[in-house]
Amino acid sequence: MARISLDDFIDAFAAQLVEHGQHRVRLNDPSVRDALFRVFRFLDECISSDRARADKVWKHSLVNLRNVFQPSPIGSFDRLETLLRAKQLYLTDHPNPFYQDVLIRMPATAARQIVANLEEPSSQLVSKSVEKYLVASS
Repeated sequence: MARISLDDFIDAFAAQLVEHGQHRVRLNDPSVRDALFRVFRFLDECISSDRARADKVWKHSLVNLRNVFQPSPIGSFDRLETLLRAKQLYLTDHPNPFYQDVLIRMPATAARQIVANLEEPSSQLVSKSVEKYLVASS
């Protein structure tokens, strides 16, 4: 039975963004919001997959992930933002003119290690999610 936790997914998602040279998520940027919505739709589609139907634990993981990427009625991604901000390892300066940007301060070696430690099907899920994100946010 496959399973991926929210923490593991967010760590791996951030690590793959770093591997692709993305160290910032601009939450107010319309292209980023579109990219996050594409990830939401991708995760929603995964819930209907044969693998999810055959493995209830995997399906439960997918539902939890999809719910984190679900936009609010006003189009914000509050749940995802909360998880990403919890991963920030520094205190922000006040006033911080870039508050809406989530900075990913992860060394490239740590990013590679996180990605390398992923097993299937989690690895494929994270890779495709990041791919959906990057296509829309570029």
